[in-house]
Amino acid sequence: MKRLWPRSLVGQLLLIVALMLLLAQGINSFLLYRGAQNQNLVEASTSAVARIAFGLERQASDRRFPRIATNRTRRWSQLKYGTEPAVSDEMKRLPDLEMRAGQAFANMGIGLSDIRAASTRRLSSDMTGHVVGSSRGEWRNGPINRSMGDRSAPVETKGFVIVSVQLTDGQWVSIASAVRGRTPLLVRTLLFQTITIYLLMLIPLILLGRYISRPLKSLTANAKSFQPGVTEPLAEQGPPDTRELIHAFNDMGSRVTNMINEKDVMLGAIGHDLRTPLAALRVRVENVEDPTDRERMIAGIEDMDKTLDDILSLARLGRSREQAEPMDIRSLVETVVDEFTDLGHEIGYQRGEKQIATIRETLIRRALRNLIGNAVLYGEVADISVEKSGDKLMIYVDDDGPGIAEDKIASMFEPFSRGETSRNRATGGSGLGLTLARAIARDHGGDIVLTNRENGGLRAMLMLPAG
Repeated sequence: MKRLWPRSLVGQLLLIVALMLLLAQGINSFLLYRGAQNQNLVEASTSAVARIAFGLERQASDRRFPRIATNRTRRWSQLKYGTEPAVSDEMKRLPDLEMRAGQAFANMGIGLSDIRAASTRRLSSDMTGHVVGSSRGEWRNGPINRSMGDRSAPVETKGFVIVSVQLTDGQWVSIASAVRGRTPLLVRTLLFQTITIYLLMLIPLILLGRYISRPLKSLTANAKSFQPGVTEPLAEQGPPDTRELIHAFNDMGSRVTNMINEKDVMLGAIGHDLRTPLAALRVRVENVEDPTDRERMIAGIEDMDKTLDDILSLARLGRSREQAEPMDIRSLVETVVDEFTDLGHEIGYQRGEKQIATIRETLIRRALRNLIGNAVLYGEVADISVEKSGDKLMIYVDDDGPGIAEDKIASMFEPFSRGETSRNRATGGSGLGLTLARAIARDHGGDIVLTNRENGGLRAMLMLPAG
């Protein structure tokens, strides 16, 4: 069901309108069908009433020759005379037709004691010779009627209407009239009506939907690719509501750009104001005579400087001036691995075939350094591997450390959150490494996932779009 349901707003609107039109047309077709059925019953009963009235009138006018008149009337009118009505209790009575027939006989001045009308699909053997309307198909297809331009139309008998009237002397007069089936004209009319309604309703709605959806698609694409200070304002087009939405989006983009510009100015000032006294403090610390105290002070100053650098890098991530370029991920990973190997760390890595991804090299290099740095910090050995799955590149950084509790994995990406509770950079870092690495990955359209390995240790998976 979800596959059949459109994802776009315009598609859902068109589908709902189409379904409502189909439902309305279905109800209309049902009503027309019922109306055609009632009309066929009325036509059949009218023929029966007319034939009874004609027979009774003919009988009354020829009373001077009772035997000859009665026989002639009976032969021509096909009326059935008897002491019992032809309408039995098992048949479906038609009260509306009985009322209309009574009014018709009253208007013609024919007095009757009782009137009964019913519908049936099959006639009893005693009524097969008292039927009118069964030869209408032959008349329609006759040479005279065809010569007048009427095409042959096969008539299917769907049933019969039986009308029985009781005369004042107690005698019952009955006759059956054939009920015609639906003609192909009704079906063709309904099909033509349905197609016309759909064309008149859906074509304008499709055009209107395209008129609305085009600017919305442009707005969606603009929002997905939005970069403060880079993305151009979107042209206002479409209906008034859509124009107002685009105008509001452009205003929002301008405000976001201004806020980020102000933030960058503020961060630049903070970086300058903090690094200047740190540099002066570093010069003064060099004059400390005690080497132990001097090394601790220098380590503290470097700790503050690196923490400040992490904070500024995280804050300026979305404003990197470096252009994304295609490059070999395996070669980049090998370069970072060599840096740690030169420092004496044990890292396993097997370079395979080239894998290209469009990245900002400096940022991805920093993310890899953070992940590998955590691996060698908490585990003695790190193992790096690169795999491609579909349109994604996965860089796995595995270690043999203690891992992380499952309920704490999500919180490890929060700023200043660390697996090691101390604030010593040598044992736990600043707590911004994973935060910065994941921000870099998501800025490239990827992500970072942490999972505990079955045999112990932690796996950090850096996902990047391939190509």
